[in-house]
Amino acid sequence: MWKNYLKIAWRNIKRNKVYSFINIIGLSLGMAASVMIFLFVLDELSYDRFIPNSDRIYRVNVSGKLNGNEFTSTNSATPVGPAMKAEIAQVEDFVRMGVMRTYPLIEGEKAFTEPIVMIADSNFLDFFSFQLLLGKPETALSGPDKIILTETLAQKYFGDDDPIGKTIFGGSDKKPLEVTGVMADLPSNTHLDFDAVISGENWWYFEQENWTSNNILTYYRISEGADPATVQNALNGLVLKYVGAEILQFLGISMDTFLEQGNAYGLISIPMRDIYLESHNSDEIKAPGNGQYLYLFSGIAIFILLIACINFMNLSTARSANRAKEVGVRKSIGAQRQRLMGQFLSESMVYAGLAGILSFVLILIFLEPFNVLSGKTLEFGLLFQPQFLLAFLAFLIIVGLLAGSYPAFYLTSFSPVAVLKGEIRSGVKRSTLRSSLVIFQFFISIALMISSLVVYKQLKFMQEKNLGIDKENVLALLHVRSLGNNSQAFKQEVLAQSGFTAAAFSNVLPPRMDWTSVMRTKDKQQDVLCYQNYVDEDYLDALGFKLAAGRFFSKEIPSDTGALLINQTAMALMGWTELDGTQEVGGFWNEDGSVTYRRVIGVIEDFNFESLKQSVRPLVVMNGSGNNFYEMAIRVSPGQVTEKIGQLEAIWKKHSGGAPFEFSFLDEDFNLLFQKEQKMSQIILIFTVLAIGIACLGLFGLAAYTTEQRSKEISIRKALGASMANLVTILSKDFTLLVVIAFVIAGPLSYFLLEKYWLQNFAYRTEIDLILVFLAGLFAIVIAWLTVSYQSFKTAASNPVDYLKNE
Repeated sequence: MWKNYLKIAWRNIKRNKVYSFINIIGLSLGMAASVMIFLFVLDELSYDRFIPNSDRIYRVNVSGKLNGNEFTSTNSATPVGPAMKAEIAQVEDFVRMGVMRTYPLIEGEKAFTEPIVMIADSNFLDFFSFQLLLGKPETALSGPDKIILTETLAQKYFGDDDPIGKTIFGGSDKKPLEVTGVMADLPSNTHLDFDAVISGENWWYFEQENWTSNNILTYYRISEGADPATVQNALNGLVLKYVGAEILQFLGISMDTFLEQGNAYGLISIPMRDIYLESHNSDEIKAPGNGQYLYLFSGIAIFILLIACINFMNLSTARSANRAKEVGVRKSIGAQRQRLMGQFLSESMVYAGLAGILSFVLILIFLEPFNVLSGKTLEFGLLFQPQFLLAFLAFLIIVGLLAGSYPAFYLTSFSPVAVLKGEIRSGVKRSTLRSSLVIFQFFISIALMISSLVVYKQLKFMQEKNLGIDKENVLALLHVRSLGNNSQAFKQEVLAQSGFTAAAFSNVLPPRMDWTSVMRTKDKQQDVLCYQNYVDEDYLDALGFKLAAGRFFSKEIPSDTGALLINQTAMALMGWTELDGTQEVGGFWNEDGSVTYRRVIGVIEDFNFESLKQSVRPLVVMNGSGNNFYEMAIRVSPGQVTEKIGQLEAIWKKHSGGAPFEFSFLDEDFNLLFQKEQKMSQIILIFTVLAIGIACLGLFGLAAYTTEQRSKEISIRKALGASMANLVTILSKDFTLLVVIAFVIAGPLSYFLLEKYWLQNFAYRTEIDLILVFLAGLFAIVIAWLTVSYQSFKTAASNPVDYLKNE
């Protein structure tokens, strides 16, 4: 019986090649695209879950408000971890880590800059259950100046040689580090992204006792069965006990008064498994993901799959009307209804099965390009896991049953007499359900199109917005502490070259600025949390920002070493409306809590030194020295950039003592801040095009079916003198109307959702032009009309005799 069903199904597929192709290719494209998106989503959700006991590991974040300025940080204070273990019974263990970015390592003639190197407590390996391939895990980080390399890094510096016991030099001061371990490379689905780990013993940050100096990462693990809320409450108690004492010491007020003034300070526990998707801090070890995007991509995957399934079911039900007489004949000669139902369902299952096989082929072809686009390393082997195969098989069965349900249950329910009289065909020609499904398809397609246009416009807006500095043609040079006493000689030799117009040292250049400190005004005793930037006297020329008042540092004025500048935002928070030359601002840098004040000599016009997702924050710029300088801004004249970089590298090698030559361009650094949004834009665009393509494919099939059903009507109209334009309009207007209805629904809804839920993530955002919304709708209508009009024109251009000769 089933063999016979399959034979008939295969004959029908071959007999209706166009419809079979549309059915199979549309469904397979939808399945392939959806599977790749779901693999992406599952990978995002899997972050850090491979680490044993990760469900019991938390990190301590700092969150607060000072003088109306809110702040959050992944870093906490050095004493937090030890105090938690000593005073909170549910805390099993803790580990502290410092993050060193763009860290230089030198081994012989090999000198490279590693993106991230950790400095950690000696229990780092045990805490996260990381295994060593080489070395003794118990002692690998015990004692000062020890380093563990990842497998890739060990191969990079030592090749196939055993690196254990060998020395590698790290940092700008070229500190000798003993290699004590090699660990396997971590998988990509972890926020703990690092290349090496250095022992933290004798690291000065680990020796601090200040509870309000937040410089390190603190992770803790709770005992099995412990209540996280209980631990958080106990942590709040530590804040009152220790932070409250320092607020009293430094600010001269009690914790209660501090809170009553509208300020806040808290240590917040965040589960390790939530860090990647739920944390939005700019100082994360690895650029975090975004849970909102997962909802968006999951929605896109579901909608693409729905569009493909709608096509499949629409065409299946539409074509089934042509088989009404077949059903009537079969029933009149004794065929049982159950057999007929089995026939229709088996045919639908064959279509779904062929589409499923083709979708696997498409995934195999496009998975690697998708990895490049999304920045993932998804593997084809994931598709052969039992859970996925069972889910995929269940999906095919459901789609097959849904698509075959109409002919199986509806057509087979009528009496043979009604079917043979043609009563069924007349009812099938026009389907409210099919019209509703077409509207839904183009509603989704138009919504995706509008989203793509708005995302593109926002990204373009961020790239072109005037930040308040001239970021073009500025080269950011790293590791300038490696120059030591040669720093000024290096700078002067660079400026002596005709291709370099300005150069300035800094502790850190935008957009990487992350040094913060509480600053107090001398006159009003106003406390403001400010970003700190240590620079030399040429910084203004190198970055090209503007002054709103006063002047910049001058080499000719010795007292400027004790001066500073503030930006307009800091000035407003400090309660000043103008610069009078007497204002002083100081920081809590002294161990006894006293404030060292500096005179404010200038006000900088606000410029963006972070992502445009953030509004401009208060900034203090101070005249620094060699001990404060880690980076250098060099303005390069336009043209022959490669040649000038070569000149700069030659000068660097002459003065740096073998340190790696590492640089970037400031405009590229800013573009990296919204790299995830760029990737999201590209993914949305590609799948929008795919969704529209699948919807038009289904529309093409329905139009072909409709024009075929109305061919005699069109032939009669043509014989009576109807023009080609009239005939095309008659055949196309119904489908065009459906797309117009879809646009009327999708336009306002997309506008509302994008404005309220996506653009609100940006402090600086573009406006959604109504013209963009109408362009998306117009484009969808034109595409749909062209799709339908091809079939309409083909039928209208045919000879009426071909359709009427048998009448």
